[in-house]
Amino acid sequence: MTEERRKELASFKHMLILTIPIFIELLLQLVVGYSDQLMMSNWQNAVNGITNANVVINMVLNFFVISASASIILITQYKGARDVKREKSVYSTAFFFNTILSTIMTFGIVFLSRFYLKALNTPEAALNDAILYSMIAGASVVFQVMATTLSSFLKANNLMKESMITNIIMNVLNIVGNLVLINVFSLIDLPIVGVALSSSISRIVGFIILLIIYIKKIGVKLSFKEFIHQTRSLKMLVKVGAPSGGEALSYQASQVIIQLVVNQIVVFNKNNVQMGNIKTYASMLAMVTYLFVSAVSQAMQVVIGEQLGAGLTDDVDKKVKQTRNISIVSNLIFATLFFLLSDYLFTLFKVTDPELLKIAKYVMAVEIALEVGRAFNIVYVRALQTSGDVLFPTVSAIIFCWSVAVLGSFILGGPYVLNLGIPGVWMAMALDELIRAVIFVIRWHNGKWKKYNLALQN
Repeated sequence: MTEERRKELASFKHMLILTIPIFIELLLQLVVGYSDQLMMSNWQNAVNGITNANVVINMVLNFFVISASASIILITQYKGARDVKREKSVYSTAFFFNTILSTIMTFGIVFLSRFYLKALNTPEAALNDAILYSMIAGASVVFQVMATTLSSFLKANNLMKESMITNIIMNVLNIVGNLVLINVFSLIDLPIVGVALSSSISRIVGFIILLIIYIKKIGVKLSFKEFIHQTRSLKMLVKVGAPSGGEALSYQASQVIIQLVVNQIVVFNKNNVQMGNIKTYASMLAMVTYLFVSAVSQAMQVVIGEQLGAGLTDDVDKKVKQTRNISIVSNLIFATLFFLLSDYLFTLFKVTDPELLKIAKYVMAVEIALEVGRAFNIVYVRALQTSGDVLFPTVSAIIFCWSVAVLGSFILGGPYVLNLGIPGVWMAMALDELIRAVIFVIRWHNGKWKKYNLALQN
């Protein structure tokens, strides 16, 4: 690596240039993810139905977001090591592996929706909407996974703007589609069908656009034959991606159980669906809070991947600490702002009951502490994963997520023990984030990550 390139990777300006389009892309993905609930706010049962359906859909999608990030790690490290042959083999391996696995999961979402939504104790008033949304929007999951995989290829090649522009098109298409199709299908009292169709169409179009960009900008042939015969690339992809993807899957599975606790809280409070919707709206605000952190940590992965491939561990350590400090400040500012504005924001979501607004205020107060822990976790987990130290953060996350966040939700939030309601659920999740933050800081400072070098492994 030239000294000029080393200085460029070390500069904050370079990482900021990478971060901005990723941030815009994530913001747009968030809009797509939650525009369905926001534009259906006049049908509160439908909002709850979408929330319950998305618990499982998002579990699958987030697994593949992490799995796709494994390809970013490998491609950037091979770039840093100037191993062109192994770099090229990653594209076909990652694309077809994710496509085949996501196709199987898509069938599961579509055909098992009634079973898992009933197992979630989805409120009866919202069950039919949840099933319809799962079957229609869930059918497009495979296209979203393929799009996510292609987007990761673009990011690994510093083509963030192209991915961002695609998301702008998807968002416009999804919002316009919602406006048209919700009105059309509300005529037969099925607005949920319109919103689900709009989401599916936008995902399919997004995949087609990203495929065209990939072919034109990167041009590495996606060969199924290469996928079958390149067992080394598949082994490395699974080695990096499986633990991280397993951790993401575990986290999303824990969210399924936490949603079950929330549904119990709803039933305990005379089937007050709006109480359950507080979690939906608070989760939206939480995602906005850590959106920049997620973006800057992805940009960090691209930078430190190349640095690690070139053996520049001191530069990596400085970049991770710089990213951590920025992330803590960002999360604190947004979380505090949303706490101060919580009454106004939840009123916008059609929550007007004073008692419910008070509960929302408590939740957003706890959210401040939660986001401090989350800032540490996002940065250090992605740094550890990129270095090749993937098992430790995975095992730690699974242990504490289930023993603290899930069990704590039952104890603190559930109606049968302390009965603190939705704020109790948030306390348990905040405790989980804070404990893991301390553990990951210690792990990084131990320096064990320096012994890994994925670019040199067979």
